[in-house]
Amino acid sequence: MRRWSAMLVLLAGTVACADAPSSVRPFADYQVILDRKPFGTPPDRNAAPVERVVSIQESFAAQMQILAFYEEDTNVRVAIVDRRDNSYFSLLTGESEGGIELIDVDYEKEEAVLKKGEEVVVLTMGSAGSSQVLSGTEREERAKQAAERRLSYAERRKQRMLARQTPQEIPKPIYTGKELEEHLQNYQMEVIRQGLPPLPVQLTADRDAQLVEEGYLPPVDEQGFEIDPHAVVPEGYEEYGEYEDGYYDEGDYAY
Repeated sequence: MRRWSAMLVLLAGTVACADAPSSVRPFADYQVILDRKPFGTPPDRNAAPVERVVSIQESFAAQMQILAFYEEDTNVRVAIVDRRDNSYFSLLTGESEGGIELIDVDYEKEEAVLKKGEEVVVLTMGSAGSSQVLSGTEREERAKQAAERRLSYAERRKQRMLARQTPQEIPKPIYTGKELEEHLQNYQMEVIRQGLPPLPVQLTADRDAQLVEEGYLPPVDEQGFEIDPHAVVPEGYEEYGEYEDGYYDEGDYAY
């Protein structure tokens, strides 16, 4: 009887507790704690996954080097060597070889954009460390620039071709005929006055006489031989009349 009595007492206490008012606090009381984000910001399930961009050392172009750029009609060819096996290949924009495609060329910056699979690399000529692997956003921006550059390059190429086909007008000479001869005579006189090597231009008699009078040219006889008024006639040669005019060649002796 005592065992049954104890059980009845326990059941009565349980029922009494069930009938008592609930002591659990409402969820709104804990909102201030949630607002402080004690566990950090929850991840955005709608956000795009973070793209992993490999380094240039891990890319397919790690050992590739640009050798040269060549213009071909309205396109540009890029010569590339792979240092891993010293293999060589060249591509025009839009061409591919061994799974590697040349999708863009910046001739002024000496850059080539190569693609293999989903990986896109900007390869720079002669600038170690400046080559890079592009992210998705960078690839989109580069594609826009490439389209603009192709149009610009094609237009510049067209203008150059038209310029080559246009006949060049030969400039007209400033002086012709008598004006040219007059100009050369005057220029020859100025050259002689300045002590510069004379031009192969024969001065007229009056201009020659003017320079003789000014002291820039020695006098000459009727045959064109220069006359030295200070020439010394060697003793014993006075009887020869040709010495009376004082002809000279060199030294102090006339002949």
